[in-house]
Amino acid sequence: MTDEIAAILIASGFSRRFGSENKLLFPFRGKPLAAHTLDLVCRFDKSGAEGSLFSGIYFVASDERVAALAAGLPVTVIHNNAPEKGRRESVRLGVEAAGMPDYYFFFPCDQPMLDAETLWLIMAARQPGKIVEPFFEGSLVCQGSPSLFSAAFRDELLTLGEGEKPGVIKVRHPDAVIKKEIKNSLALVDIDMPEDIEKYS
Repeated sequence: MTDEIAAILIASGFSRRFGSENKLLFPFRGKPLAAHTLDLVCRFDKSGAEGSLFSGIYFVASDERVAALAAGLPVTVIHNNAPEKGRRESVRLGVEAAGMPDYYFFFPCDQPMLDAETLWLIMAARQPGKIVEPFFEGSLVCQGSPSLFSAAFRDELLTLGEGEKPGVIKVRHPDAVIKKEIKNSLALVDIDMPEDIEKYS
């Protein structure tokens, strides 16, 4: 397929469950937590080793220290000046910056064990008018993220209501959701608590 896919990395949360530290800056396996997602996705840049179809990589951050993690990478940094509005603001900023590709691929930046094979499986399952989300059979960890949205949902992504996340679009359009089973049981694990760092390091 020759579709264009925009990668939108969401790094604007308050990490309240993690304590006073910004968890995205916390060291995990030798580098800041968010750097794992950045480095992985950049491997899928058009000029990267994985040879992806990404039309652009957009890193939405509210903390200047987190934004600085993208220095030197083929990434467009978008500053979220209203993180108190929640995930919807990061989504809106990312989608607006990405323009009109065929798909929007949303990544949280607290899944440091996400791997290239999982990304390929999600991208390979894409279809016009559909939403692809990953799952691992029997797993209780974060399911459904990262997720890939057809541009058919652009208007809904831009107009999420207060407190809403992209997942609400999946609820509105259950027939549009493609659940793609992945092979790596750790790929969808998100780091929420300090003890998670110790558990998975």
